[in-house]
Amino acid sequence: MIWRLLADAMFVLHAAFLLFFVFGAFLAWKWRKLIWVHLGIVIWSLAIVVIDYDCPFTGIEKYFLRRGGESVYEAGYINHYLDGTIWPEGATPTAEKVGFALVVIGYVGFFVIRHRRRKAAAQADVRGDSVGPRT
Repeated sequence: MIWRLLADAMFVLHAAFLLFFVFGAFLAWKWRKLIWVHLGIVIWSLAIVVIDYDCPFTGIEKYFLRRGGESVYEAGYINHYLDGTIWPEGATPTAEKVGFALVVIGYVGFFVIRHRRRKAAAQADVRGDSVGPRT
């Protein structure tokens, strides 16, 4: 029973990790220090896709399932849980490209917002206004 709970917890953690990968840069628009955590996750995810190795989260989930005496799925997490469920069967490469495109859009937005805030702060300094802490 405990092994199944651990496998389920790993499933949820993995899902949260993937969601943060796709949307984390957008969250950094509001909480800018998140960009560093997100950058690490982007590098990790890019390495997994480019080098084509198994995600450790998947391995840990499968380990917990085995320890609990349950059958282990063959493919990786994305192919097992998302392919054919969230998007059409076989469209994982397209979904990966969409995910990475959203990351790029999030980063472009982050840097545009950051630039505008710095520009506004600099203009306020010239005028002698107080606009709060600089970002």
